[in-house]
Amino acid sequence: MSGRNEHIIADETIVVGDKVDIVTQSGQVYRTMIEDHVDNGPFLATVPNKKGIYMFVHQNDDLYLVFYRETGRYIAQMKVVALEKRGEIRYMWLMQKTKAQKNQRRQAYRLPVDFDVKIFEYTEEEKKGLIYIGGEAGEAALESISSRDISVTGIALLTRRKYELNDIYTLGLHMDRNAASARAKSITESSPALFLTATVRRCVSWRTGNLFNTGMEFIGMSEAMSDGIAKYVLSEQQKQIKRRRRLI
Repeated sequence: MSGRNEHIIADETIVVGDKVDIVTQSGQVYRTMIEDHVDNGPFLATVPNKKGIYMFVHQNDDLYLVFYRETGRYIAQMKVVALEKRGEIRYMWLMQKTKAQKNQRRQAYRLPVDFDVKIFEYTEEEKKGLIYIGGEAGEAALESISSRDISVTGIALLTRRKYELNDIYTLGLHMDRNAASARAKSITESSPALFLTATVRRCVSWRTGNLFNTGMEFIGMSEAMSDGIAKYVLSEQQKQIKRRRRLI
């Protein structure tokens, strides 16, 4: 079993005793701890759970492991090479696939969220930028799907259609009714969504290939609306951190 010595272990090295965040391919974040390490081999960590429900994990799953040092935040890609159970505790063996890289905390922090999004055709007559419209867009939505994460600069979606890079669409976000900072006025039945303009920056197959991981960048954003989205993301990020700490 390894021990930690701050004087001889590099900041980008994962060591026994590290409290780490596990980020799944679906964007879920869990907190656990590194329990053991085989020299030149995998790391042992408890399978995290939230309120008695264990993280959904299988052998050969790819995960991201995030840990923290005084010099910053580090992230490494891992593969689940084995699962085991000792008494009532579940464990996973994680093989490090990539060297841990320092991850700069960007202004555009991506917040894992899951809310309904509708995608509409974009027309040049529409007002560009992030806007609030009272009610749904007039035409039928191309599809209604779920978000994966959001930042002040863009959004990641799980779509059933494959979208072409650089194409522009109008998005209707059905966000948390408490997301007042991101709205021009309170959400109501007649004003159900926040509408915005976005362009496709990524669209790749996701897992089975029946869905696509689609990333869109907001365009023409006003300063006021940008500030509103930033406040919403920061507020929700702080809530998630507090919830994770209560579970440790």
